[in-house]
Amino acid sequence: MRRRMILGFAIGLAICAGVLPLFAIGYISHQRAVEAERTHLTEYAGWTLRRGNLTLTEAQGALKKMRSEAYAGCSPAHIARMRQLAVEERFVEEIGYFENGRLACTGWGRVRERLDKGAADVQLPGGFGLYLNVDPVVSKAGRMLAISYGDYNALIKPERMVDVLTNSQMVLGVATRQGQLIAMSGEADPVLVRHLTRNDIAGMTDAQINASAESQDLRAFAISPRTALQGHLDRERWLLIPLALCVSLVLVGVIVWVSRERLSPQKELAVAIRKRLFVVHYQPIIELASGLCIGAEALLRWRRRDGTWVAPDVFIPLAEAHDLIADLTDLMIERVCHDLPRIGDGDLRVTLNISACDMESGRFLPVLGRAIERAGLRPSQVWLEATERGFMNAEAARRTIDAARAAGHRVAIDDFGTGYSSLSLLETLPLDALKIDKSFVQAIGQNSATSVVLPHIVDMAHGLKLGIVAEGVETVAQEAYIRSMGIEFAQGWLYSRALPAEGFDAFRRAHDAGRVAPHLREVA
Repeated sequence: MRRRMILGFAIGLAICAGVLPLFAIGYISHQRAVEAERTHLTEYAGWTLRRGNLTLTEAQGALKKMRSEAYAGCSPAHIARMRQLAVEERFVEEIGYFENGRLACTGWGRVRERLDKGAADVQLPGGFGLYLNVDPVVSKAGRMLAISYGDYNALIKPERMVDVLTNSQMVLGVATRQGQLIAMSGEADPVLVRHLTRNDIAGMTDAQINASAESQDLRAFAISPRTALQGHLDRERWLLIPLALCVSLVLVGVIVWVSRERLSPQKELAVAIRKRLFVVHYQPIIELASGLCIGAEALLRWRRRDGTWVAPDVFIPLAEAHDLIADLTDLMIERVCHDLPRIGDGDLRVTLNISACDMESGRFLPVLGRAIERAGLRPSQVWLEATERGFMNAEAARRTIDAARAAGHRVAIDDFGTGYSSLSLLETLPLDALKIDKSFVQAIGQNSATSVVLPHIVDMAHGLKLGIVAEGVETVAQEAYIRSMGIEFAQGWLYSRALPAEGFDAFRRAHDAGRVAPHLREVA
């Protein structure tokens, strides 16, 4: 009897020892899978939110542009301009003009039906109003959103705000911060949707997993069915019963494989840097006096292995937020110093964008010095641009800039006029040049506050004996204007988009053919 009791107790302990770890592994696997899915959904909610905000921003920009052009009445030119702008803007379907609170005309022509402007469903900052569930009286294109500003409104298809490519089965949605649903990409539980439109949450119900994100004006959410996740976990648990050790090892391998296949954006970026999936494109810089291409701005480009490109305005902030910007800077230095001997003579100069944190620490200077020496370049061929995405410690940056100039580099401040403290930096730091942000150039010829500021920036730069590069030059009229103001250099699509190394070399040779080079002036 005693032997049977001991044997039974031992068998029970063996069963517990075999079963309990399986339950623990099953629980941990479940928690990890749920957390990964929540993270996945949170990312897509954020991307949907950015898509919605981008849609609103572009529509608001179109309305500001129409209002700034100060058309009067429903003249043919006014109607044609509204139609042209609706065609040019990606997210705007139609633009309308109101007189005395009634719709007078749209880009389609005059409106004879009576349609009062009415009160907006939601008031947005800056004097904009948002109207939900609008039925266009002219185009009859189905339910629309309308954004109003002054006497104008712009119609937007709601589905554009959730037009985000997904890699799994999920429903995306956008609502106002007041809880009014704007658009959804599919069907979902109405009770859950109402809850998500009113709360910024991440959670799980018996049937679904969800997450949300919010901004000043919008709230976005993502919903995924729980059934597929539960079915996968059930299969894994049944496999764990007879094959505890083997399945545990396989499960670890599966988790590692799934993690690598479904990387979070910052991990994917780190892998891309490690695997050198970046190339440098070069946007030509033109000397206005001679018309010669005297240099280029180096712009980093990320191409995934599947051939898709990731925009710099996506991966640069991501790198800065996750301490990867230094690795990107080093990679750009490596690429540029490899390309420069092949794309130009000894007078060609290439500018590198240096982040605020690198400009403060100066840790990139030894890396740059070694790369220049290995490539047989002169330091004067490599210029530095301080990119001011956040507040910059002027004293720390001054030490770095002094060291860079002592080494033979020239230093400019990039996107002048858009940073947090550009004017104070201009007066404090020992700079050689400034680059005028493209927003000022694009305002040339328009009756806007930005266009009025440009002459003052140029006068101030000349007073400080700084060279000036105008960014974003797209028209001959813009070039003529900045030339008349004494701006020395320009870059923009009027001359060329950013090109790969070989394409830039071909462009420079063709562009400079037949031009007589005057004595090259230094921007200082």
